[in-house]
Amino acid sequence: PPDPVFLPADLEVLGVPEYYRLQRVDQDVPPNSSLHSRSETFLLLRHHAGSRALLQATYPPFSTRQVNGTPSNHPGMVHEVSRPPDTIPVSLQEIPMESPPGSVSWAIRAVSLESSVSPAEPVARVLFHLHDWDHPRAQDLPCVTLHAHHRGRVARGTCHLQAPLGVCVVELEIPTRWFFLGSHRSRRRDGDTPIPPEPPEPPEAAELRYSVGGPGECGKGGAPRFLGMLELRAGEPERRQEVRLDDRVLLSVPDATLRPGQRFRATITLRSNFTAHTLTLRIKAKKGLQVVAAHPAIPSAWSAHLEHSRGPKHSLAVVTCRRIGDIPGTSGRVSDSASFLHLELAVENGTGGPARPLTWQVEYPGQDPESQKDKLVWEIQVAEREIRALVPLVQELEILNTAPLTGIPRVIPVKLVAVEAGGGVSELADPVGCESADKQVLQVSDSCDMVFVGGRESRGARGARVDFWARRLHAELSFNVWAPLLPLRVQLGDPALEQLRGWRRPGNPD
Repeated sequence: PPDPVFLPADLEVLGVPEYYRLQRVDQDVPPNSSLHSRSETFLLLRHHAGSRALLQATYPPFSTRQVNGTPSNHPGMVHEVSRPPDTIPVSLQEIPMESPPGSVSWAIRAVSLESSVSPAEPVARVLFHLHDWDHPRAQDLPCVTLHAHHRGRVARGTCHLQAPLGVCVVELEIPTRWFFLGSHRSRRRDGDTPIPPEPPEPPEAAELRYSVGGPGECGKGGAPRFLGMLELRAGEPERRQEVRLDDRVLLSVPDATLRPGQRFRATITLRSNFTAHTLTLRIKAKKGLQVVAAHPAIPSAWSAHLEHSRGPKHSLAVVTCRRIGDIPGTSGRVSDSASFLHLELAVENGTGGPARPLTWQVEYPGQDPESQKDKLVWEIQVAEREIRALVPLVQELEILNTAPLTGIPRVIPVKLVAVEAGGGVSELADPVGCESADKQVLQVSDSCDMVFVGGRESRGARGARVDFWARRLHAELSFNVWAPLLPLRVQLGDPALEQLRGWRRPGNPD
């Protein structure tokens, strides 16, 4: 078929850090086959939500520009622009390439640090940061307001982005009554017909939104943007981990990093096959930890006696338990996984390192001789600061893998920050681990300070995950990676071949 005839105007996108013109390969009829219209498709990368691209059309001696808004909160979308011929000879329009400070077009990323909260700790934390880093003047940075909506009620919290990273954290306390709204069910009175048990109610949820205001405009801003849902769990239990001392005795300890001066509880649980009338528990603690008290879970059934001895580097606590009565509601046997003993331990100030081990050993009549020799070492983590979350900061979550075409790797820097209780944010100094979930799509450096594509990847993917961890903290990032389809289809703008200067043609001695 003959080549399509169309107006050969040059189209260029301005105000966008990176863009590519796309051409569909599955169309039988070319889209531009008329002098009366012109259509092009562009892929815009690193195009921040709320900013506006500028399309320039040039057909000498005419030139024009048109502002094109982009869908908010969807950077990296493909945009199609149609150009009627009667708009070519229009005067030039000047559009600022950067948004003025305080406008609603600040490119801000929101990271919710909790998916659920409970009355025990009713604080929702959300980290906000700018896509661009290195801001020397904090007074020029915007203010962010977090809105929580629940059954017609609203709670708000604000924070001001801080230099040089352009980061802040909102700690929003959820009102206690929010956890119990809608949880009251009708109760059966004495003499009423028994009602079959109802299925458990799903947890309440609050809707999170945020708005951005200019410097000095905390609590103000444009229309709030949707962030996500926050579960309100009225009976959320404390996070704990359970380990075996032997086949009949279990140990339950907090699953959290502790602070100097803090007390915590360890619980001994007995399984149903435990029938002994005495039990001795030995706890060897490194300097910096101390067993303060021991209390039986059922004082009418068991007694507990605690003895201490201290050495230069360790302390030893011996708890001797004796049965003094029957367990209520049983025939002398322990019900399945019943709490037996509560131990109060303290983290001492000024002594010990960040990792402090406790060695546990249990003895009782009828115990397996091999199990009696076993010792369990449980290491607790202690930190001067209460680190609540690990957050990787990146400027982009979209990668166009042009490395197979150019040989130049595409790199996105990563900065890992620690979020403390109270909203403090600092760059992480502890050793960090990281791993890409699919190395055929995306790579991560050994030092965990950048993700990249180097040209050896075999495909692209949506939601390519990279995991980061430090101590007990874990975080992940999901990227959309665009990769070229192979084999490549190359189209030359000028198909005429010319001789390269200095090269000889075959058969020509000159």
